[in-house]
Amino acid sequence: MDSLIGILLIIFPIVLAFLLLVKFKKAADITGVVVWLTTLIIAIVAFQTDIGIALIASLAGIIKSFPISLMVATSILMMTYMQETGSLQRLIVFFKTLGGGSRPMQILMISFGLGLFLVGIGATPVSMLPPVMLALGFSPLVAVALPAIGYDPLTTFALLGVPAVVFRGEYSQWATEVTLQQAGSVFAWFMPIVSLGIAISMLWIAGGKKLLFNREGILLAAICGITAGGMAIICNVILPLTTLTNVFAGAMVLFILFLYNKIRRKPIIDRTILNEDDLHVEEQMSLRRASIPWVVLVALSLITNMIPQIFDLLFVQLAFPIQLGSYPTVIKTRVLWQAYTLMLISTLVSIPFFTRDRTVLKNTMSKFMKRAPRPVIAAAIFFAMAEVMNYSGWVIGTGGVWLNPTVPANGIDPSNNMIYLLASATAGLGLAYPLIAPFLGLLAGFISGSETSAIAMFTKYHVETSNLISANSMVVAASNGIGGGLASVLSPAKIQNAAAVVDQIGIEGQVIKYGVVVAILMTLVTAVLTFLWAFPVP
Repeated sequence: MDSLIGILLIIFPIVLAFLLLVKFKKAADITGVVVWLTTLIIAIVAFQTDIGIALIASLAGIIKSFPISLMVATSILMMTYMQETGSLQRLIVFFKTLGGGSRPMQILMISFGLGLFLVGIGATPVSMLPPVMLALGFSPLVAVALPAIGYDPLTTFALLGVPAVVFRGEYSQWATEVTLQQAGSVFAWFMPIVSLGIAISMLWIAGGKKLLFNREGILLAAICGITAGGMAIICNVILPLTTLTNVFAGAMVLFILFLYNKIRRKPIIDRTILNEDDLHVEEQMSLRRASIPWVVLVALSLITNMIPQIFDLLFVQLAFPIQLGSYPTVIKTRVLWQAYTLMLISTLVSIPFFTRDRTVLKNTMSKFMKRAPRPVIAAAIFFAMAEVMNYSGWVIGTGGVWLNPTVPANGIDPSNNMIYLLASATAGLGLAYPLIAPFLGLLAGFISGSETSAIAMFTKYHVETSNLISANSMVVAASNGIGGGLASVLSPAKIQNAAAVVDQIGIEGQVIKYGVVVAILMTLVTAVLTFLWAFPVP
C-alpha cells in the first residue's frame, strides 16, 4: 500500500463524518452508519482485509460498545420513567432553589457540582439542567451552554467510569495488562487543571469579563476545580474507586460549597425563585420519594464497587466472556457489574414507590422506543468502525487463525493495517507527536459524540506510535481520551439535546462557538501536559 494513498483513504471516513455532521447536519446515527460502511469497504478493497474478519471485527466492536451503548438505553429508560411519574419534575424544582441567589454560586453548584454528580450516576445534565438555568434568569444561550460544558468536568469518569473501563480494556489488548485503578490514575493527574479550566470557562460563558474577573467567582471556581480534581486523584491513585470518581467528586464539590456558604452565613437555598407551578409540583410528591431511583442506583454502585468480595465476584469471576469464532481476544462483558445493569435494576426497584398505572408504564415504553434506538446506534457504530480499523489487513490463515500483518513471520505487507500505517507516518514527528494526541481525541469525540468512542478509535494507534518514538504510551493514549471528553462542550448531539428541552432549537451554532474556544484551550493545555509527561526524565 502506497503510504500517501493509504493515509488519504484512512482520513477520508473521518473527513466524511465531519462534513455530514457540520455541513449537511446529518444525525449522529446516520453519520455513523455511513462512515462505518465506508471504512468497511476501504478496509476490504484497499487494505485487503478478509471480509469475514471485517464483519466479525464490526460485531466485536458493537459488543465492546455495550458499556456505553446499553448505558445510553437504560439511562433514557430511567429518565423517561421518572418524567412520566413526575419525580423528574420534582427534582428539577429542588435544583432551582440551589445557590442562594449568588450567580457564581448558582453556576458552579448546579452546572459544575450537581452536573458532575448527575452524569456520574448516569443521569443527563443536558436534559435536566437547561430548564433550571433558564428559570434562574440565565439567557437561553447560557442555559444550553453551561450544562453542555459541565457535562463532565472530569471528562473520563462519567457514567460510573465507563470511559476508564473501556480504556483499560483497549490498552490491555494492545499494550500491557493494566488494572482499572492504574488506568484511572493516568487520567486523574490531568484532572485538577482540566476541571479548574472548565469551572473558570463556565464563569466566562455565563457573564463574560464581569464574572470572569469577579473575586468571589474566581475563588469558587478554584475551589470547585481543585476539589473535583483532587477527588479524582484520591479515587484513583489512593483508593480503588475509579467507577465512583464522579459521584464522590460531585458530592464533595456540593459539600464544600455548602460549607463555604455556612461559614459566610449565607443561605444555600432560595425558595423565592419558585412560581405557582413549581409549588404545585412540590405538593404532588416529596423530594425523598422523587429521588428513590437515584438513591437506589448510588447504593448499588457503592455496594458493587466498594465491597471487595462483591466486586471480585461480578468483575472477575462472573465476567461472562464472549468468544467470536477466531477473534484473537475474549471479550469480557461483565454484564452483572456494568452500570447499565445497575441502572435497569434501580428503575425496576423504584416502580412500587410510584404509581403503577398501566398508562404510565405504557407511555414510558412508548417514548423509550422512540427515543432510545437512534442514540444507541450512534453510540455503538463508531466502536464497529474502530475495530475495523484495528483489524484492517488481517487475513485468515491455515486452520482459520487470524494473521496479523504487522507480524513479520506472517509474510503480509504491514502497511495493509491502517493503524500501523498511521503510526509509521506520524512517528516522524518524534518528540512533537504527544502534542497532537489530545487533538485527535477531540476530533474523534466531536465526530462520535463520545469519549468512549474516541478511546476505541485511537488507542491502538497511540500505543503503536508511542512505542516507535519511545514515549509513554499510556500517557499519550490517555490524553486522547481526555481530548474526546472535552469534545462534550461542542458535541452537536449533546447541544441539540439541551436546546430541545428549552425549545431553543437553532442556537446550537452559537453555543458551539463558545464551546470551540473552551475545547481548544483546554485541549492545548492537555497537550502540553502530555508532552511533559510522555518522555521519561533521564
